[in-house]
Amino acid sequence: MTADVIPVIRCDHRDADGEQCDRERFAPVHMPHHRALRAFLREQGWRRRRDGRDLCPDHAAA
Repeated sequence: MTADVIPVIRCDHRDADGEQCDRERFAPVHMPHHRALRAFLREQGWRRRRDGRDLCPDHAAA
């Protein structure tokens, strides 16, 4: 039996109260690494900020 790694990206947005967004996404197909997953999710509205934060479509638009 073999195990596989499933890369997951979580939204890093925190609101004024310090609550973190709980959205996370993974790809429905095998992704070799997080860069490939971020490229896949970019098409769905996810964004990676220059400071290294990943934002879901709801928070990337703001």
